[in-house]
Amino acid sequence: MAAVTGNSAELMIKPDAFNTPETQTDDQKTPRKNKLSPLNEDFAKLVQSTLDKWHIQGVAIAVVDGDETWADGYGIAALPDIPVRPSTLFYTGSTTKSFTASAASLLVDDDEKYPHIKWTTPLSQLIRDDFVLQDAYATSHVTLEDALSNRTGLPGHMLTLGREGTVRDVVRSLRHLPMDKEIRTKWQYSNAMFITVAHMIEVVTGEWLGDFLRKHIWGPLQMNSTFFSLEDARQYAASNDEATLAKAYDWDEASSEPREVPYCEGTLSGAGATISTVLDYAKYIRSMIRQSGPLSKAGYAALLEPRSFTPKMLPQFKRQMLYTLGLMSTTYRDESVILHPGGLDGMTSTMIYFPERDWGIAVFCNAAGPGREVLAWHLIDDLLNVPQEERVDLFDLTQKKIAKVKEMRSTARERLYPSVPSPGRLHSLSLQDYVGTYTHPAYPDLIISLTPDDQSSLHIAMAGSLNSRMNLKHVSGEFFLAEVFECLWSVDPAVVIKAEFHVNAEGKAARFGATLDYADMPDTLIWFDRSG
Repeated sequence: MAAVTGNSAELMIKPDAFNTPETQTDDQKTPRKNKLSPLNEDFAKLVQSTLDKWHIQGVAIAVVDGDETWADGYGIAALPDIPVRPSTLFYTGSTTKSFTASAASLLVDDDEKYPHIKWTTPLSQLIRDDFVLQDAYATSHVTLEDALSNRTGLPGHMLTLGREGTVRDVVRSLRHLPMDKEIRTKWQYSNAMFITVAHMIEVVTGEWLGDFLRKHIWGPLQMNSTFFSLEDARQYAASNDEATLAKAYDWDEASSEPREVPYCEGTLSGAGATISTVLDYAKYIRSMIRQSGPLSKAGYAALLEPRSFTPKMLPQFKRQMLYTLGLMSTTYRDESVILHPGGLDGMTSTMIYFPERDWGIAVFCNAAGPGREVLAWHLIDDLLNVPQEERVDLFDLTQKKIAKVKEMRSTARERLYPSVPSPGRLHSLSLQDYVGTYTHPAYPDLIISLTPDDQSSLHIAMAGSLNSRMNLKHVSGEFFLAEVFECLWSVDPAVVIKAEFHVNAEGKAARFGATLDYADMPDTLIWFDRSG
C-alpha cells in the first residue's frame, strides 16, 4: 500500500449559505480561540497505520467544528496511484436513509400539497396496489414512521438488497417475504422499507427521488457533488478535474493483495444509493446540528425523535441506542450523539455529530470493516479528552470476533444438525441432478452447479447479488450446510447456514431451501423453485 500523506492541501472551509451569522445563535457567533485542525501530522501517522492494519486503500475525512470544516484525503482512491482527496466521491451506503427520512419530512410538512401524508399515515393508503405484506394486519397498519424506524415486523432479508429491477419491483416483492414479528414489537433493520418509502415519495410527487433530493435538500445546501445514480457520478467525475470516483476494494487473503469489487448497479434507492464527498456531508451535518434548513424545525424534531430500541452498534456505547427516522441516537461520555454508518461491498462510511458541541465528522473509505470507525472515534476521543486507557481498541475486538466466527464455522454441523448420524445417509440423486436455476420472486436467482475444481460438491452463484456465493457441503440425505461467502474470492465463509433440497414424487429436485435471513430468522428456510 502506498505511503499515506494528506493528498491535497488541508482544507478549512467556512460554512454554507444556511449558516450565515443571521441564522446563528449568540453562542454560535462567538469564535473559539486557538482552534487548530485535528487532521495534523500525528493523525496522518495514525491513518497510515490504520490503513495498513485494516487493508484499506484510501479514506477521506471531514470534521465540522463550529463555523469551520477541516478536511483531507489519505491513501489511494483508485489503484495504482490516484489519490484520495476531500473531493473524492464514495458510495455512502445506509447514510442515505437519513436523506430519505428528510425527504419524507418535507411531504409531512406540506399541508397544501400533501395534507393526507403524516408520519402516522399507513403506507397502504399511499401506494395501495404496491404495498402488500404477507401479514394482512401489517399491510394495513404499517405507517410511514414505522418503515423509517425499522419496526414493521419484516426482517432484514439482506441478500435481497441490490437485486435487479425497478423500485416498484422491489416494493411489490415484499408480499413474498416471510415476516417473523408483529409490527412495533422489535427493531429489525430493513433496507426494503426505505426503498418502499422512496417509491412512495416518487409516486405522490411524480419525481425521481434523486431529483427531489437535488431540488429540496442537496441544492439548498450547495451539495453539488452528491448524486443518486452511478452514471451521474461518473459524468461529474469525468468533467471535473478535482473529482474522482473511488473504486471499491476488498482484501484477498490468499494473494495478500487488494481486489477491485464491482459497483452495485442493482436497486438501492432510498436505502443506499447516495454517492458523495465528505465535504458535501459536512454541509449536511452542519445543517442537522444547527437545524438551519432546508427542513423545518418540526421536521428536524421528528427526525430525531426515538421510535425504537436498537442493539449496541459499537462497544463505546454504554447506554441504550435508539433508532429515530433514518438515524441513531445515544449518549457517549454523557453527551448526546447522533450517527449512522453505511456500507456496500468495498465501501464504508460513517457520519457522527455531537449537537451540543457543534461538532461532527464524516469518514468515507473504499474497504469493508470498521476501519473508518477507528479514525472517527480517535478524533472524537481526542475532542472529549478520553484517557488512552479508557479508549476502545476496535482492532482487537474485531480480531476476537473473527476468531469466534471461525469457531462457529468449525462446529456448524454439530450445531445445526445435532441429531444427524455420522456419517450421514447418501443423497438420493447424483449431484448432477441437483444442478439448475432456482428462483424466488423476491430474492436473486440461485444458479447451482458442480464446483469447477471439485466435482463432488455443489456451488451456488447468486445472480445480480452483491457478490455473494455459496458452497454446499453434504450432511445427510437431502440436507446440506451452505457456506456463505460475502465476496467472490473470499477464502473463508462469513457464515454457515442450513440448506436442503426437496425431491418430488417424480424423483426430481424441485425446490431448494436455505436459511438466508440467518440474522433474524436462523431457522426459517427461504424456498426457491427450480426453473431449469
